[in-house]
This record gives sequence, structure tokens and C-alpha cells, in this order.
Amino acid sequence: MAKTITGVIRLTRYEDYLVQVIVTTLLGFLITSAHFSLTNIPRMFWVILANLLCVAFTFMINDVEDAQDDARDTAKAKRNPISAGLLSKNLGYFFTILTAALSAIIFYFLGPIPFWLGITCLLISASYSWRILRLKAIPVIDLLSHGLMLAGLQLLCAYYVINPYTGIHYDLVAPFIFVVAISVRGQLFNQVRDFECDIKAGIRHTTSIIGIKTAHFLMTALLTLAVIMFLHSLIIKIIPLWIFLIMAILGVFFLKKPLIEAKKSRGLALTYNFQNPVLYIGLISFTIWTITRFF
Repeated sequence: MAKTITGVIRLTRYEDYLVQVIVTTLLGFLITSAHFSLTNIPRMFWVILANLLCVAFTFMINDVEDAQDDARDTAKAKRNPISAGLLSKNLGYFFTILTAALSAIIFYFLGPIPFWLGITCLLISASYSWRILRLKAIPVIDLLSHGLMLAGLQLLCAYYVINPYTGIHYDLVAPFIFVVAISVRGQLFNQVRDFECDIKAGIRHTTSIIGIKTAHFLMTALLTLAVIMFLHSLIIKIIPLWIFLIMAILGVFFLKKPLIEAKKSRGLALTYNFQNPVLYIGLISFTIWTITRFF
């Protein structure tokens, strides 16, 4: 039993996305013009949980479907609980489907728009790793689906939980592009990192077509686009200036060590060093912003 529980927890890979999902979901709440009241708190909690379960499903189905491929790589074999022998493939499928079902149920009670957005996210997530479709092995589609299922749709779900009767508002555009650009860049990062292993496994994705050098160029371009969208959100006051100032102050503390290490690091290591500190800056800043919206 203990072995199975450990395997299920490892299958969720919650440490890879917990902070990111909360940050993206909070941003979806915060860019709405709706008044925050105490009645919003339960809905905010439930959509965060629904998004977390949805993303957990994304990672779980990926590891279940990739268990055979991961077994070829020593590091991945140890990380994947099915390849490591902690969990059978059938149990992996059971808990994966259960996670998706719980997410869908919560989305259902959050309203029709969040429900259909959530279902869309679950379907993309399943198609992304399912060997019959395997969107992650289709160049360009792999990047677009990653950007939607791990960022864009989460933000939209949160937005429409607070603003259930509005259409596509202009205030949505820049934040949506911002989170999708960051997510797509993250997928390119993963493809470059796992390039040799993926080639051995016969996985054909965008980076395998365009090459590592072009992938690095696209990563830079996407980061530039994300920065532009963030600045645009500041200029048109979707994100208040005082939040940016808080981020800057937090950056002095959280980014000091990565900046020092940046002198020694290059390439992927440099990106990895900044990833978690930036997420924590976003988490603290957006949490403060959320609290102030109730006053």
C-alpha cells in the first residue's frame, strides 16, 4: 500500500507545476474588472483545485504513456514511477482517469464556460500524450497544445469563473499571450534538454525539425514577446504599477543568487536557475494583489 501511495504521488509530479498553476490562475482572477467579494473565495479555491487536477492529469497521462520510452533513459526511468516499478501501468491509468474525472466534476459546478474550457484542456492533455494521437510528436502542434493546456486555458477558466457572462475582452489578450508565450518557451526548453533521449525514442517534435540553434532563437523571441505583453499590461493598467514595484523589490532578494550564478552558468542551466525564483516572485505579488482586491 505504501509503495502504491508513493507511486501515485510521484506520478502526479506536483512539484513541477504547483506554483505555476496557482500563479497563472490568480492572474486570471486578477485581470477581471469584477468586484471581489467573500462569495468569490470558494469559487477561487475550487478553480485553483480544478486547474491543479487538470494539470496533474496532463503529467500523469504523459508518464503512463511514456513509461516504455522512459525506461530507456536512466534518469527518466528513476523519475517515472511506472518505469521504476512503484506502480503498475493499469493502476497508473486508473488514478490518471480518476484525476481527470475529479477535475471535470469541479469544472462542471463552476459554470458552463469554465466547464467547457476545462474539458477542452483535458482533451488536449489526453491527445498530447496518447500514443494514437500524440500531439507532442507533431511539430508546431506540440508547442501550441502545450501553451494552451499548461497556461492559456487555466487563465481563461479563472477569468470566466469571476466574469461568467462576458465575451472575449481586450484585457484578456496581453495576459493570455504572456502566459502562453512563457509556456511555449518552456516546452522548447524541455525539447532541447531531452533532445538526444527523444531522438533515440523516435519522438519527432518541433526542435527535432528546426534544430537546437533555431530552438534557442525561438526561446529568446518568445521571452521577448512575453516581456512586451507584460509591459503592455502595465501601460494599459491591466497590471497596476505598484504590483510591478513589489515584484522589483522581491527581485532584489529572490534573484540575487541566480544573478551571481549566471556568471558561471550558460544555456539551459541559466534558464533553470531563474525559473523558480521568478515563479515565487509572481506567487507572492499576485497573492498580495488578490488580498487587496477584497478591500
